[in-house]
Amino acid sequence: MQIVELTVDLKIPDVTALTAAGALRRRLGYGDVLVELRRADYYRLSLLTDSEQEALQIARDLAENTNLFVNPNKHRYQVATGVHNCTVKVDDGAYAVNVLVTDPESGSGDGILGALQGRLGYGDNVADVIAGNLWTLVLRADSKELAEAVAEEIAVTRSRGEGLLLNPHYQEYEMW
Repeated sequence: MQIVELTVDLKIPDVTALTAAGALRRRLGYGDVLVELRRADYYRLSLLTDSEQEALQIARDLAENTNLFVNPNKHRYQVATGVHNCTVKVDDGAYAVNVLVTDPESGSGDGILGALQGRLGYGDNVADVIAGNLWTLVLRADSKELAEAVAEEIAVTRSRGEGLLLNPHYQEYEMW
């Protein structure tokens, strides 16, 4: 079994991410820390294949030949094998931290899996789908650990003045 990450983002500016970044900078006081905020739809596909190349080709086929993931008029996509779970140093004093937000009760991954295994005929290839929103925060910080702590503070809503990107009462998250 191979794990493939499929990320889908907009070709045009993402007004949701721009609005969230503005609120974080102006209302919540992260103007000196938050360099950039990006958002993408995220799919973690468990594919029943023997090779990474075959898994990547199936993921590309799913993105290009089904209407479940990508509208080519407004989206672009990327596929990669494995789970990329590390904070990346972007430049001196800036780190990119990813926050994956999922809603286990939404059933969106199950709905996509059902369509792929049923009417679309990918039942022999797709074992599981996890769907969510991937937020990428580029933050000024002195260390990777500090960047991750600030990213969690920004992401997890704890009160009206703390956190913005997810509600821990019904959503789950992973950070990397």
